[in-house]
Amino acid sequence: MLAACASLPGPREVNVFPSPVAYVTAAPLPEPTPTPTAPPLPTPTSPPPTAVPKRFPQESTATIGLWSDTIASAPSFPGFLDIAAGNAARDYQRERNPLLVPLTKKSVSVANGDQLADLQANKPDWLLYDRNKRVAFSSADKNAPLLDIRNEAVKDQLAEDIARAINDGGFEGVLIDDVGIDLIRPTAAPVYTGTQAFTEQQRRSAVEGLLRTLRARIPSKLIIIGGYAWKDGLAFAARSDEAQTLATLADGIHIAEFLRAPISKTTEFKSEANWKRDVDYLSVASQDNKVVLLTTRLIGAPEELTRQWLSYATTSYLLGKNGAYTYFQFDAGDPAYSNDPVLNAPIGAPVEAYTKLSSGIYQRKFSRGLVLVNPTNEQKKTSLDGAYKSLQGNPVDASITMGPRTGIILLKP
Repeated sequence: MLAACASLPGPREVNVFPSPVAYVTAAPLPEPTPTPTAPPLPTPTSPPPTAVPKRFPQESTATIGLWSDTIASAPSFPGFLDIAAGNAARDYQRERNPLLVPLTKKSVSVANGDQLADLQANKPDWLLYDRNKRVAFSSADKNAPLLDIRNEAVKDQLAEDIARAINDGGFEGVLIDDVGIDLIRPTAAPVYTGTQAFTEQQRRSAVEGLLRTLRARIPSKLIIIGGYAWKDGLAFAARSDEAQTLATLADGIHIAEFLRAPISKTTEFKSEANWKRDVDYLSVASQDNKVVLLTTRLIGAPEELTRQWLSYATTSYLLGKNGAYTYFQFDAGDPAYSNDPVLNAPIGAPVEAYTKLSSGIYQRKFSRGLVLVNPTNEQKKTSLDGAYKSLQGNPVDASITMGPRTGIILLKP
């Protein structure tokens, strides 16, 4: 302020004696103008809360990437996992891998059988009915009544139950495997209204409404969905636009029947065309860095057949695997397989998409190895383009012969 005053002119000299000039009456001073009222200061508002970022699993770009929903306890499961679902997932996280992402598992299509009487008496509109006005039940559990997920109260209650399970259990999200299940089926179908069964569009609208309610309730937690539109390549091909659109409301999908349905015979393999449809479905689903979980279940097979399925399913998965958050589960009913060398091969990241060789064998190159799959019912033979070794470290011949429905992982020396 002093610096600013330095440029002002000095005080004028004033003559204290009267001037000989005649006095002139001064004009009246101007009336002061009113000072405008300052606008009120805005009331400070609190900044919006910062959303807690979702915690994704470790990237699987340069690894096979494994997950499980069958952990009974951490000590009984020897494999190393990136993501797991179920009550024992938190124990595994504490004891084996602090970076593991644990998910709770919840059903959204049915109520427990012991809730039926109360629902019928007090909340009959929460249930679905068949055309004979009888309660419709799950095709997987004849004692579990189907819930009407169009009902706002049902959606709100399901969302609240899931949020509570996540918060109480310390989970990072939820795996929902029965989205849209049983809304459309060939026998004892639940009705949409009157005696009319659900249409495809009505099912889609019901599922979308449920997912939006759930997303709004747990915006900072992972939602992984599986069900009628995502279980395998055939289901996806029948409604690919619907499956992809609905998946945007979630953080990932579960392909629960990769290469085979759990109820199919252990000796039953898909045709090459249907096998390729599953692999291509995986390629599309995993390319946008959504979380993609895959499961191949095989229960009751002999050891030799189980090992064939293990190699065949794992290598088929590696042919189609893209993105940074893709994880595979081979469930043979024995957790010992989770630590098999096939599932822990240090193959690195893929360097190209898969190709079909002139021999009929499918191939994909990785930074540290090579994957070969023969999905046909015939023996095939091909020549390698370089030196490779087996997972046990033994040199491999330049000419490879592969039996029907087999897969192999080779490593660079």
